[in-house]
Amino acid sequence: MKKIYQDMNEVCVKTAEWFVAEANKAIAKHGKFTVALSGGSTPRQLFTELAKPEWQKQMDWSKVIVFWGDERFVAPTDAQSNQKMARETLLNHVPIIEKNIIPVPFLATAELSAKQYEAELKQIFADLPKFDLILLGLGADGHTASLFPGSLALTEETRWVSPAQSKAGGPERITLTYPVINNGALVCFLVTGAEKAVMVKAILEATPGSEVYPAQRIQPTSGKILWLLDRAAASALKK
Repeated sequence: MKKIYQDMNEVCVKTAEWFVAEANKAIAKHGKFTVALSGGSTPRQLFTELAKPEWQKQMDWSKVIVFWGDERFVAPTDAQSNQKMARETLLNHVPIIEKNIIPVPFLATAELSAKQYEAELKQIFADLPKFDLILLGLGADGHTASLFPGSLALTEETRWVSPAQSKAGGPERITLTYPVINNGALVCFLVTGAEKAVMVKAILEATPGSEVYPAQRIQPTSGKILWLLDRAAASALKK
């Protein structure tokens, strides 16, 4: 399912509505809401929106457990850290319990960090994690989370968390793998900006079965997938 809104601001407001609704539904069903956050400019604005009092009062943050779909292999104080961004824009401003914030650890190597994060997930989830909500972005190269074209992480079928590296360079990454993401109850892509329009078209209008880009392989096994786009990102789609 896809929804198209006027601009990034409207995308973030509507996503905040989805976020609160899914949180309340999950808390009513099993007493907690598990969400995997994303990095990027659109999530940054979403988090700033969610931190507003009008959204805070609509859900019980004490029942929210926060994870990350991916992270750069940098210290949590580094400007590139997804955890740092989420704390500064959202988590420091809502009444969440600190023990319910489960960041990707920063250990000696990305491999060790991935193994430790998987171990932590296995302490929380008895079986393959089924997050109530997974937030994802989309790169101009078709990557999502840190599942990059050509990465060995794309072939991972057993590990829940894997190190990854973009061919474009930059820090190593740690990412949830396809088995975990595709087990999510609701997987939500947030995509804004004209620079994403060609890739959005390539993915959403692709011939079924032609999986050229990593994001095309996000196909929830029993959950739902939702694309929230602004008009710029959707501009190349057929009317």
